[in-house]
Amino acid sequence: MARQIDVDLASNLLAELFPLAEDDIAKKKVPDLPQEILSATEQLFVSKTQAYREALVGCALARILDSKVDVHFPSTEFGENAFSGRSLSEGAVTPFLRDREVPVSANPYLSSLRGGAKFIADSPPRIQRDKDAWIALVRLVDFVADSEPSLAREYLRFLLSQFVRLREASHIALKKIAKPNLEQLSQLIKGLLTVKSGGRIAAILATAMFQTLSDCHNLGWNVEFQGINVADKASGAVGDITIKKGSEIILGVEVTERAVSQSRVTATFKDKVSPGGIQDYLFVTTNEPDGDAVTAARNYTAVGHEMNFVPLAAWLRHNLASIGRECRTLFQSKVIDLLMPHGADLKVAWNDQMDAALGVKPVKKQA
Repeated sequence: MARQIDVDLASNLLAELFPLAEDDIAKKKVPDLPQEILSATEQLFVSKTQAYREALVGCALARILDSKVDVHFPSTEFGENAFSGRSLSEGAVTPFLRDREVPVSANPYLSSLRGGAKFIADSPPRIQRDKDAWIALVRLVDFVADSEPSLAREYLRFLLSQFVRLREASHIALKKIAKPNLEQLSQLIKGLLTVKSGGRIAAILATAMFQTLSDCHNLGWNVEFQGINVADKASGAVGDITIKKGSEIILGVEVTERAVSQSRVTATFKDKVSPGGIQDYLFVTTNEPDGDAVTAARNYTAVGHEMNFVPLAAWLRHNLASIGRECRTLFQSKVIDLLMPHGADLKVAWNDQMDAALGVKPVKKQA
């Protein structure tokens, strides 16, 4: 009897490794793998035969989860060490990748790999559309089969990173609510702030709110968002967000997910507030500032430079409660506009949290 691979364990492993693969792409991490393996993988991702790369994910999962499986044989008819590549694809791989907006084929084992294909050089599929990609697939299956589970896991992480690249090149439509109410937007914000984004989501939400306030109250502000981790001195900005009216700086804003310390307040005053003559500076935070930081800020306020703190989620909710329905809809549009230049990871997170705010339960997509 063929080996049985637990699709729930496979899905859990994919869920564990996919965020790491996203992070690898963001950090431009180069994996410590043989060059021929990197080249063969690239060959699969330039091929029009999507089934080969999708089936390879199942092979890597099977190798990691069951060391007795022979990943050359993805069909139960091939003996006791074979496995069902189709079941693994339909139960884990395809729905997982689709849920994360990765473009995939309908089912690799009902398209280019039908007919009980074996992943060995002398047994190509009956319908062969890309010989070079098939040769690359066999080479990669050999590599996975000969790898220890730890190395197969490392390779699967790299393989998933290539699917992340594929997703980045595709268009992801951002969901929106026609007339969002306060509770829906509050739930959406709460969910978004649980997403690990390196501070990008927090900064986008804060920027969108300042833009919304300016437009809704006709303040005439120019809200300049320079992005997270951009050196302020090099850009000439006084914070993550600089709000101007004409040439006058109205407010400097720093958006942070870390607790603000006394040393940070002091450094901000010396590097930005005092040299720029900034009279109003705001820390928008997702964590409470240290007590010493608040004391230091009060001391600077006493000499004419206000340095204040506001908790992001509560500040957003209070403003959304008071600006009215049309401006709540505008806020949603502002966030979407700011998300558009960013990668697919933030867009997928937005869509997931939008579903949660609307009470849409995740649906397991069928191949």
